[in-house]
Amino acid sequence: MRIFSNKDKKELVNILPLGYDFDKKDEIAEDGNVLLKNSEKFLIISKRNKKNIEELLPHLKSVEDKGFKAVYVDRGAIPFIIKGADLMRPGIQIIEDGFQVGDIIVIRDEEHKKNLAIGKTLFSSGDMKNQEKGKSIEIFHYFNDEFY
Repeated sequence: MRIFSNKDKKELVNILPLGYDFDKKDEIAEDGNVLLKNSEKFLIISKRNKKNIEELLPHLKSVEDKGFKAVYVDRGAIPFIIKGADLMRPGIQIIEDGFQVGDIIVIRDEEHKKNLAIGKTLFSSGDMKNQEKGKSIEIFHYFNDEFY
């Protein structure tokens, strides 16, 4: 595990996803491909070059109250999602308005409203509502995966 210095934190601020922040008193640490904020799972390191982290993605345990749009899936889609499969349109029951192609979105269980996964949209909310079949969301982090 590597603890971030103040210099490292300053560089990190430039690539934080929308809605994420920390102050200089917070301890930021890297544990594999997961960033911890005060020992709590915070973000996933998605891309890095030899010198720096290039892209950070939300961790499932840190998305509450961050303003991410969501889709809600039926019970039949859940076993596939928690095995890492991308989300297909037939499993989506409710689509919130206001997201674009490539936006980060939360996938939730329709019945219990629990967060199941985080993904990137392949369609805007309007186009997804008109979509009848095919892949809609590329999943990059899901309940009980190696980052969880």
